[in-house]
Amino acid sequence: MNKEIIKKEPYKQGLLDGLCGFYSIINSFYYLNSKYNQNRAEKLMREMLEINPNLFHKYYAEGTYLENITKILHKITQKEKKIEFEVIFEDDIFDDQYEYFACLNEHLNEKKVAIVSFGPPWHHWSVVTKINCQEEKIYLFDSGDADNYMKFDEFSLKRHKDTTQLYTHETIIIKHK
Repeated sequence: MNKEIIKKEPYKQGLLDGLCGFYSIINSFYYLNSKYNQNRAEKLMREMLEINPNLFHKYYAEGTYLENITKILHKITQKEKKIEFEVIFEDDIFDDQYEYFACLNEHLNEKKVAIVSFGPPWHHWSVVTKINCQEEKIYLFDSGDADNYMKFDEFSLKRHKDTTQLYTHETIIIKHK
């Protein structure tokens, strides 16, 4: 009897939980500071969970929104003095994803990354580490099942069935001093 081999993929963060916002904070700190080890990451996760422990089940099941992320970052950066954050593009309107990525690129460098909110179909927070405008790619340091880069044309500012929607007003710059 010939048994068919079934290749299974493991479940990834984000498929069963809404913790990508928490992971985006941890991953941005880790990316910017090579001394940010697993012990510090675990401690940071516990600290973030203690900020609103009564809401953790909601964050876990439904995910986090901009106001949750900024509240957590505000509390954490009071302790982590070498980290600053800023919400950019709150009131900006872009013509398309190319303009958005070009503007975002002006904010990124070796001491800055962006936490970006992706809408449908992904509904995910990710860390953008670099943008190559010539090749039209964004580079990600992501907790989920993303490649390490995505092409500009995989995104749109409005909901389309074949692209990932960008929530440009939910862009957070993380800076390591």
